[in-house]
Amino acid sequence: MAEPRPPHALFILGHAGTGKSWLTHRFVSRQHALGHPWCVLDKDVVSEVWTGPLLAAHGQDPDDRDSPFFKEVARDLGYQSTLRVGRDQIEHGTNVVFPGPWSRELATGALFSPTALDLPAHTVLNHVWLDLPLEIRRQRIIERGDPRDRWKLDHWEEYIRALKRPEAVIDGRVITLDASLPLEHQLRCLDELLSG
Repeated sequence: MAEPRPPHALFILGHAGTGKSWLTHRFVSRQHALGHPWCVLDKDVVSEVWTGPLLAAHGQDPDDRDSPFFKEVARDLGYQSTLRVGRDQIEHGTNVVFPGPWSRELATGALFSPTALDLPAHTVLNHVWLDLPLEIRRQRIIERGDPRDRWKLDHWEEYIRALKRPEAVIDGRVITLDASLPLEHQLRCLDELLSG
């Protein structure tokens, strides 16, 4: 009997508006059609039920996702909650895709260590960075109409000045995927990444 393959954790990374969630759901649908066990753990979905009320309880805007207060009080809790749920899935042999920026974990290098993420040590980590021209990202952010994006759009120049291409993307530890390519091409790139 063949040894079971270790579970994968796939991090689909990128700035707002690059299509992380869109690609994630199409990737997982395709994996399910092929009979492969994958689940989606989007940090926004995992933490959204409590993030707004937590901010409101502290007298803050419940739609805020960009202020220093949010980043100091709520940001890490959302990511930790997502990883904690992911750990349970991976322990049961289910592959997990984590769409999101994961910027702090990427900058510290934690995103390259299962134990630093508190995931099972045998987890195979994969990463891809979605890239898309800024004007397309802005249009997508406008079109999705999410109140959590209000600060970005109201302070667009300030927001884009703070955007940086992560060092791990620049040095090639995380591969870059052109998110303007046809879906089939993007899915093929993910398949190649996971089989490599």
